[in-house]
Amino acid sequence: MKVITKKDELYSKRLLQIKDLPEKLYVQGNEKLLNQDAIAIIGTRNNTRYGEKYASQFARELSKKGICIVSGLAKGIDSIAHINSMEEKGRTIAVLGSGFNHIYPKENQYLYQKIIENGGCVVTEYPPETPVDKAKFPRRNRIISGLAMGILIIEARYRSGTSITAKHAMNQHKEIFCIPHPIDTSTGYIPNLLIQNGAQLVTSGSDILQYYKEDEKYQTQKISQEYQQTYNLIGQLPISANEIAKITNQEIAKITENLFMLELDGGIKQLPGNVYIRNNK
Repeated sequence: MKVITKKDELYSKRLLQIKDLPEKLYVQGNEKLLNQDAIAIIGTRNNTRYGEKYASQFARELSKKGICIVSGLAKGIDSIAHINSMEEKGRTIAVLGSGFNHIYPKENQYLYQKIIENGGCVVTEYPPETPVDKAKFPRRNRIISGLAMGILIIEARYRSGTSITAKHAMNQHKEIFCIPHPIDTSTGYIPNLLIQNGAQLVTSGSDILQYYKEDEKYQTQKISQEYQQTYNLIGQLPISANEIAKITNQEIAKITENLFMLELDGGIKQLPGNVYIRNNK
């Protein structure tokens, strides 16, 4: 086990960018994964066959392309994502809401060991003897989204733990991807709602990869360092100039100027209500 503090070089650069970051991380396995390109795949513990099919498909497709898969070692979608990433010889990160001596659920003790043996890593902000406390799981979820470039939601019911992770991702200005569901399925409630409110609808792993490819191409070609911080805070979920100014502690006039230049270059677009989203397509 290694203990990595926020001052260490191995500490996740993405976690350094979020509010309420963990002061230290307890890590078993390949700590280099903390700074690898990663997507979190999350969803309900009580998944359907539809959820199993697409959690497996996306985990495999992304792993083949060298993307690390982050999830929470829970039953259901989390376990499916971890297992299928390893099936493609990919790497996966499991984030715990307890200490290493209290793996939850107990039936995933074997999966926990396999992740480490197969070059993945397991992470927690809690010392090894910290017992399972379900009240800690919502805080654990901020680390799941924080370690990743974006999150993919497979299935989630109304008022689920997955919706808490989605809220963390929004607050961290991470991209949210969702697969579509028939409108009469309870497990499709949160994905469909998020798509309705600006999340990226995806049907394959290549959709996610293409999103970041287009974004990287735009940043390389057009964005000057002067506008980079503003651009990084804009995703597919609307954000206002005032919100950006508050996060960055910059004058609203400067943010407005940055937004104007980014919109002029075609990197973002303004929506009714004076809010902005990226214009990747």
